[in-house]
Amino acid sequence: MANLTVYVIRHGETLLNSFNRMQGWCDSDLTKKGRQDAIKTGQTLSSVHFDYAYSSDLNRAIDTKNLILQQLDQVPPVSKVNSDFREVLFGYFEGLDSDATWKQVGQPAGYNTQEEIIADKGLIEARRLMHLADPSNLAETYAQVIKRWQAGLNQLRKDAHDNANILLVTHGTFIRTLADYHHINTLDNYPKNGGISILKLSDNDSQLITYNE
Repeated sequence: MANLTVYVIRHGETLLNSFNRMQGWCDSDLTKKGRQDAIKTGQTLSSVHFDYAYSSDLNRAIDTKNLILQQLDQVPPVSKVNSDFREVLFGYFEGLDSDATWKQVGQPAGYNTQEEIIADKGLIEARRLMHLADPSNLAETYAQVIKRWQAGLNQLRKDAHDNANILLVTHGTFIRTLADYHHINTLDNYPKNGGISILKLSDNDSQLITYNE
């Protein structure tokens, strides 16, 4: 039986973050601040005994994970990457200005920002509207993101021993989606770079007990 504690971390700030660009499966390097984000998070978690360390397969998550590991009193013996923990795919909108993107996505339904959509209809609708607006038809829906998340969790259950502590470095909209799935209000509370959320994972259930601290 799996009883796992997963420390879910957003990667440090990247160049595209600093430019307010859509950054899903496209990638960019950590900024100086981003490296500091990761180091600070590692220092906060330095006394936690981690048994496993995971990240998505995108370099910004891998680099953040490695910087965190350098701060720990004891480095976990297992470190892996898993593409199931990638950021949400934004399709055609990858790399574009975030504000302009959400205006384009939302205006046909009467919205100008992502937060307006979420406040009125929720995150599922925000993902649906982006998918509808994407000429490439690649932008992921809420259901597709959750399916990936659950596949990743099942791999953790398979890999980890009972009562393990797991470090997981992933991405902002991905974390926001899993928080929403666990009935946490994320309106105007987007995961900060280096922010810590804690998930309790059993064989058949998951509970997000801390979000974006």
